Amino acid sequence: MTHRTLQVAGALLKHVGLGLAVVIAVAIPWSALAAFNLRLSPHVPWAIPVGIAYVFLAMAYLNGSGWPSSTSAARRRYFRAQPLGLMEFGWAFLAGLAGVVTLWLLFAASGYLPAQATHSNETDLPPLVLLGAIVIGAAVTAIAEEGGIRGFMQARLERLVGPAAAIATTSVFFALIHLSHGVVALVQYGPFYLAAGAVYGLLAYLTQSILPSLLLHFLGDVLVFGLSFSLVHLSGPLGTNTRAFLALFAIFAACASGAAFFRLARLTAGKRSHPDTQAEPD
Repeated sequence: MTHRTLQVAGALLKHVGLGLAVVIAVAIPWSALAAFNLRLSPHVPWAIPVGIAYVFLAMAYLNGSGWPSSTSAARRRYFRAQPLGLMEFGWAFLAGLAGVVTLWLLFAASGYLPAQATHSNETDLPPLVLLGAIVIGAAVTAIAEEGGIRGFMQARLERLVGPAAAIATTSVFFALIHLSHGVVALVQYGPFYLAAGAVYGLLAYLTQSILPSLLLHFLGDVLVFGLSFSLVHLSGPLGTNTRAFLALFAIFAACASGAAFFRLARLTAGKRSHPDTQAEPD
């Protein structure tokens, strides 16, 4: 290997490691807090108000607030929660929403929607308490994964290996972090995670902001967690005609997503034609 190749490989590992570290550092405290609350006093949801505060603190810290001040600018830059104009955000949300809806429709037509939960401590919670826990859990997950993967990891990889390779890399790691659900689940839902990762990654690249993918990820996780804990119920197995209709509708959703992404790319071209040339901090 040449010296340049070794340098690129080392930087790649550093940026991937940093992104994964952000995911873990943000997600684990809430998971531990919720599990402790469920075990200690399941009908006194004290973790929910604490979780709300934690969501705002996590967002603020990753966006540059807090100690140490020496990393403040770097955190703000690579978290990249950059505000967008109304037109930019609207097209980004439409493109991403249509893309994710396409994936949901295809997986529903294939019979691979998330399974309903069996009896557990979570399903015994009052509906409002369970809803609160789901919303906080979805928010923490979205912040951790979008901030860590599409922010800290992808922002640096775009400069290192280019946008296409960066999006492909982050999509793979987005799928792999779901190995925590088990190997069988990863094999079953891996294509969905890869495709969703590509949609979120493309949004982050085109807009140079994680805010559209953050909102979409949050809404998607609220639905997934609601299905997983039986707060949202499915009517049962889908018939052949219904699956065919869903597959057809998925084609229209995919076309709408493609058109919206094309419009978004033209609208945000200036964000990518004048990249930030500030040197990366060590």
